[in-house]
Amino acid sequence: MLRKLYRHCALGLILAATALPSLRGKAQAETRPAGFNVDHRVIVAVEEADNAVQSLLPEGWVSFPFPDGPVQGANILFVFVDSLLQLDGEGTPLSPPTRRALVLVGLGREADDDEVRLYVLRIYTTTPEVDPYGVNVAADISRETVLLGPANGARKSIEEWQINVPDGGKVQFRLSYATGTRNWGPDEIYPHSASDSDFYRIYRIEQMVDLVESVPMGKASSGEMTLASDVPELKDILDGSEQIVAVMDVPVYVRRISLP
Repeated sequence: MLRKLYRHCALGLILAATALPSLRGKAQAETRPAGFNVDHRVIVAVEEADNAVQSLLPEGWVSFPFPDGPVQGANILFVFVDSLLQLDGEGTPLSPPTRRALVLVGLGREADDDEVRLYVLRIYTTTPEVDPYGVNVAADISRETVLLGPANGARKSIEEWQINVPDGGKVQFRLSYATGTRNWGPDEIYPHSASDSDFYRIYRIEQMVDLVESVPMGKASSGEMTLASDVPELKDILDGSEQIVAVMDVPVYVRRISLP
């Protein structure tokens, strides 16, 4: 039986994020503020059968699917990030104070043990010089977003993203759906770096979540979505055989970052 304590955010709508009890104890000890940000995010949970995610994990760690919740069965998350405000640990705006990014996240299990960690695998970003996890790739990222509809009632939300990687390739994402009842709740997670498995940060989060689609929960999308890429390192992950497990729109994501 795994020694990990699996836990959802309060709403059970974001990640089956994990943290060892020992790591949880570190988080409760004195920590150093490292930053603050307010984002709009869209999360796409993907199951790819060829286990190409393994190539992004550090040596000695094995790709591990999310065990339950709305992303159950997915082995990688594509997190589209539009940061509206970024502050450093002292509350001073970064330069620039905004950014866009595509963050790839997955679980890894230690090959010789039963420890499971949440890993930041790769970050395609417009601010590659800010690289605490050591996994950044410079990218030009465009986003167009539209929210249409009545003041009272469901609205049509449209998202279009394009991530251009200067060394070659692009990721294209489009989402169109009718908004539902959004929920608000807190979470605390401990993402590790895929380039240095001992490095992690502590995220204390509050967020508003709209569950667009979840196959494990039997929630069908009210619209349509496309996700495609010809970026070389992603060609075996998004090769047309992958399955979309869940999509979540997070219009408000407030995060306080600390170091242990």
